[in-house]
Amino acid sequence: MKILAVAAVAISTTAFAQGWPTKPIRFIVPYAAGSGPDTAMRPVAERLGKILGQPIVVENFASAGGIVGSQALAKAAPDGYTFGFGNNITLAVNKSFFEKLPYDPDKDFEPVGLLFDNPYILVAGPGFKPNSVKELIDYAKANPGKVSFASDTGVGSGSHLTGEMMKSVAKIDAVHVPYKSGSQALSDLVGGRVDIMFDNVNGVQQFILNKSVKPLAVTSTKRLAELPNVPTMAESGFPGFQAVAWGGVIAPKGTPQPIIQRMNAAIAETLKSPEIVQVNATMSLNPLTSTPQEFQTFIAKETAKWAELVRISGAKSQ
Repeated sequence: MKILAVAAVAISTTAFAQGWPTKPIRFIVPYAAGSGPDTAMRPVAERLGKILGQPIVVENFASAGGIVGSQALAKAAPDGYTFGFGNNITLAVNKSFFEKLPYDPDKDFEPVGLLFDNPYILVAGPGFKPNSVKELIDYAKANPGKVSFASDTGVGSGSHLTGEMMKSVAKIDAVHVPYKSGSQALSDLVGGRVDIMFDNVNGVQQFILNKSVKPLAVTSTKRLAELPNVPTMAESGFPGFQAVAWGGVIAPKGTPQPIIQRMNAAIAETLKSPEIVQVNATMSLNPLTSTPQEFQTFIAKETAKWAELVRISGAKSQ
């Protein structure tokens, strides 16, 4: 009887997934509207909606570390009508950076599939004198405590931790200035109220093109095709210096696996569509595909890597 009951549930769940979705899907982005993650996700959400036959409604939650939105996703009903964006911060960094979280990255979510990765880039305000990483380090050592570096979404963000990593390996004293959004940080960088900042390439590329900020180095292992004259941090005197942001789709724990699998297939189809290929190229996003299981393994490895970065940097939650 138990075997029959289990089989009946499996058949019922599969049948439900075959008819899914029958109404709009809520998609939580745990960052502000207009932020890098939001800008990257909206075209994907629109295309996913077309593939699935129901609109996907993006809902933003602005908070440091993406905590508020991630908590909302963790508490959402696992009925296949709420998904969300998870990245290196919400799924990997926060676990080691914060002593307490209102959600558990390991237990509260179902990985669905990776979307992309995106390196950070070190940029300086137009009025900041140093024009290279070497000049920056020399200036910072000659003027301890006078260089300020912004972070796009505050303490514990990838922007912040990458800055702390540079401080640690370069042995310089620089002052961290946290912001609630990348747009606010970039505004102050352009205006000269802060000196430097690590940001995602897609979030700052337009500012580089119109020369509102000066690019000093990228954190990828190789130079970027769209910015061939910008050296890597490794080329700038810091071998092994690498920090790459990434993002993917997750769901509340307990979301039926047939729905997870169907959404995963829709993501793969979305990433191959010409319009998303073009969007990713324009935003300097490197598309990534994975099965849910591969995404789970990837998260585990990234959690260990970023935990080590947190340890090396000495950064603490506030």
